[in-house]
Amino acid sequence: MSKFHWFVVTLLAMLLAACGGNEESKNLEENADVEVDINEEKNEKVNGATTSFDEVNKLIQEATEGNIEVVYTNESANYSHDMKGFIVDVPAYQIVKVTDMNRDFLIQFDDQQEGYIIIAKTIIHNTTEKDMYYNLNFNIRLTHETDYIPFDLTFLRKELFPRPQNEQTRAWAPGEIAEGYVTFTLTNEQFEAISSVKPKFVIEGGVSENESFKESFLDDAVFDFVYSEEYAKEVGNAPQFYPDRLTTANWADKVMIFEKSNINETKQIDNVIITLDGVQYTEVIPTAGNEERFRNFGDSGVVAITVRLLIDNQSSEKVNIDQIGSKLRIDDNRGTAIASGMVEPSDEREVQPGEQGVKHHVFLFRKDH
Repeated sequence: MSKFHWFVVTLLAMLLAACGGNEESKNLEENADVEVDINEEKNEKVNGATTSFDEVNKLIQEATEGNIEVVYTNESANYSHDMKGFIVDVPAYQIVKVTDMNRDFLIQFDDQQEGYIIIAKTIIHNTTEKDMYYNLNFNIRLTHETDYIPFDLTFLRKELFPRPQNEQTRAWAPGEIAEGYVTFTLTNEQFEAISSVKPKFVIEGGVSENESFKESFLDDAVFDFVYSEEYAKEVGNAPQFYPDRLTTANWADKVMIFEKSNINETKQIDNVIITLDGVQYTEVIPTAGNEERFRNFGDSGVVAITVRLLIDNQSSEKVNIDQIGSKLRIDDNRGTAIASGMVEPSDEREVQPGEQGVKHHVFLFRKDH
């Protein structure tokens, strides 16, 4: 039985950003094993919709002249993307089927007079003390990142879409909160496609402190998109896998082989403490259309080993963990394996002084190895 040992390789400028000539940072170069109105009365900085799903459905019925059937409602989605204090929440959504609609919407529904609409309640809250710029963007991901269903505003009045009060500058003011809805329009075939994969609801990043969106926070937040009571039970009973692009991009399904948490092996480099928190061994099963991505692993199958590291920055400088590298040492001297960066999640890139962060490393192996 092979044994894997972990160690973190810290290279020049990989940990501390803006090191300069700081003596503290020099030691980190060493390697270490290790119906809708603007509601001004509620809050002068709050704007948005007080509409319910029923009222949105009424607007859809009036526009399409069709019949509305509620397929599924998720009142506890609680999707949330915190981009350094600029928060986008989707607390709930509803899926409806529209039949016998008028012919004005044939283009949206692939020349069919029926289809599905997903209505997502959305709340934006700028908790920072600065004007922030953000163009709201959602999608429902299918087999991979470029196979998705975008959101649209086909059935919503402008007032229902969450937007900043100052639409001229497009800036979200400090403390501003906006509430509203977005929709997704799906043909019958697209809804069937959702049920054939493990769909993801994606809140895209891109928030910035400037209008040019230079140096914007680009990371997306990805969540399981539940579309039925049956699938809700499946998601609820599934293991809590560590995040990686294998699952968030729907490249593969995973089956848990072994898991160990609360390992708590710690190494300290100056005032930065790195803790091995846990590890998961999972079988990787490519999803339909993604088999070619794993062609170099032979016919025996693929196994991923995912390591979870906790970063405690007790220094006076921010820590850049975006390029921290790890290796697995196999049976002491038999060999080493390097993490597969392309499948790793987009963990927070920086840890500020006095704060904590998380880094995940993913190692891929042939199953017979």
